[in-house]
Amino acid sequence: MYRSALISLVVLLFCSCNEQINFDRGVSKAATDRITLYYKNAQDNNLPLDERLRFTNLALQSLEEQKSDSLYPKLLYQKSWLQLSMGQYDSLIKSDRLLQDIVSPIEAAAILGMQHYLMGYYFEQVAQKPDSAFHRYNRSRFYYKQTNDSSWIGKNLLNMAKIQQTQSDYFGSKETLTEAIQYIESEEDPNTIASAYNSLGTNHRKLFNYTDALGYYLRAIKTSDAKVDISTYKNNLATVYIDLKSYDKARSILEGIVNDTVVKFDARARVLDNLAYANWLSGRAVPANDFLEPLRLRKQQEDKRGLLASYTHLGEYYSKTEPQRAMGYLDSVIDLSKELKAPRAELDALKLKMELIPNRIALRDRYIFLQDSLYRQELKVKTQFAKYKYDDRIKQEAILRLEKENAEAELEAAQERNMRYWFLGGTVFLSSVLGIGYYSNRQRIKRLKAQNRADRVEASYATEAALSQRLHDDFGAGLHHLMLLVQSKADAEKILDELDILYQQSRDFSREINAVDTGVNFKEALYTMLNAQKPEETRLLIVGAKDISWQSLSNVSKITLYKVLRELFINMSKHSKASLVTLNLKQFTKALEIQYSDNGVGIDTSKGFEKNGLLITEKRMDAIGGTIIFESDHGIGLKAVIRIPN
Repeated sequence: MYRSALISLVVLLFCSCNEQINFDRGVSKAATDRITLYYKNAQDNNLPLDERLRFTNLALQSLEEQKSDSLYPKLLYQKSWLQLSMGQYDSLIKSDRLLQDIVSPIEAAAILGMQHYLMGYYFEQVAQKPDSAFHRYNRSRFYYKQTNDSSWIGKNLLNMAKIQQTQSDYFGSKETLTEAIQYIESEEDPNTIASAYNSLGTNHRKLFNYTDALGYYLRAIKTSDAKVDISTYKNNLATVYIDLKSYDKARSILEGIVNDTVVKFDARARVLDNLAYANWLSGRAVPANDFLEPLRLRKQQEDKRGLLASYTHLGEYYSKTEPQRAMGYLDSVIDLSKELKAPRAELDALKLKMELIPNRIALRDRYIFLQDSLYRQELKVKTQFAKYKYDDRIKQEAILRLEKENAEAELEAAQERNMRYWFLGGTVFLSSVLGIGYYSNRQRIKRLKAQNRADRVEASYATEAALSQRLHDDFGAGLHHLMLLVQSKADAEKILDELDILYQQSRDFSREINAVDTGVNFKEALYTMLNAQKPEETRLLIVGAKDISWQSLSNVSKITLYKVLRELFINMSKHSKASLVTLNLKQFTKALEIQYSDNGVGIDTSKGFEKNGLLITEKRMDAIGGTIIFESDHGIGLKAVIRIPN
């Protein structure tokens, strides 16, 4: 049934996987065209097998230097199939080894799945090595799992179960069939799943579970849509009724299919033999020819396993009437069972011979020995098949683990590459930022230095301009007035008073121009200047002076503070008419803060300081990185906050 269409199914699978040929890099255009032609000819079903094999070899030779090309293993599989079809079994074994040597289990799982299925068929049907066949089908199942091909997973399991069944591992076969059904879609592949039900029925029959056997055979008949298969399942159903001694039911089923034209030649022999056996067991008179006709058909077909059944039935048939003839048929069963390695058939024949010759000790000893041997063998087979499954599961887990490790290693390598790229990019970016920052900072420092120099020069010019203005306005006016007094021959006392005023003014100008004492006496010099600059009627209040560390100020900061406060006090004495001036001093980590306030008339800060001399103070503070902020409304006094860096 299923195996008869095996090779055509494999070919169809192979062809459907390779409708388009994609060559790897490194294959020239001319070589590509040549190999494509060879490949298409190798696939041409109209050509003789030897011609197709020749084209396959030509394609393989053209790819000899490109074995990594994805087409190479496909061609090797094609070669294996052709060698199997042509009976070149030694060459098939070599091609199989070569394919497994060059193909990666991870990259070419589909090809390996097909190859192992092909070799499973070879070991089962040709080499008659069921253990090797089981192993190959199991390997095929493993690789089809990698490609998630449920249909072929189920078909491999079905073949494995049938091998277990022929080796009398009925429990193991049931387990494998149950797993197979999970992968087979009944709607898409009804005949395959019907075959699974049929095998389950046979297993239950061999285990004497006749009720379950009947159920599965009936399900197989109901599920299948192939008339040929249905007749086979009906024949199997009839054998269960024979076991149950329901001979009329068995005969009714068999008579319904014996003359059916869809029944195959080999199946017809089986139906005829079972019908004759059912009639004979029911007590009907059955002519010997009813058994001899199926025997003749089986000999003609070289159906050796069918011959075992015919010889056994003939042995039973003649056991009552012609014991010697019966012994001859039973001896044929024993000889053929040894050839086919079917000890259970020999055991059944020995049992019948012991009934014919009850005192033959040799028969009894052989029966006991064979029974024990068969038990041990079946136990060994069960263990062996279980081991195959276990070993393949371990191998599958190892391959999956390797795939995972490779994927993790590849991911880790990719992450490392990305990290290197990020690090390199970050280094370049950071270097660029630092370079730009360094360059910008250098330029800023240059600008600040230039600005500071400009501010200092401007502040110096402003101070000179202010002094010049005061010399012109104050000292010059006083000197002019003194000259008028001398010319008018005024009173000498009056002239002396005017000279004293001019002398005091000259001392004030000298103090403003001379260097500021920035040493340990800076505080006293500052206080002296402040008291000298304020009017006598104005009271000065200084808060927080004890907390100030004057030594922490740089000389430049001291000089700037000195001159800024002097400008404020000069402005106050000239314009504010204040009666109280307060200086609140606060020491911070990075700066000294002085809060100036008076209760004078104030100034209009929105108009700037061009006319009152305070503009100089802002320029001095800018030059050292300090600040001075004025807050005032006309008529309510002046406030200023001075921050000088330490």
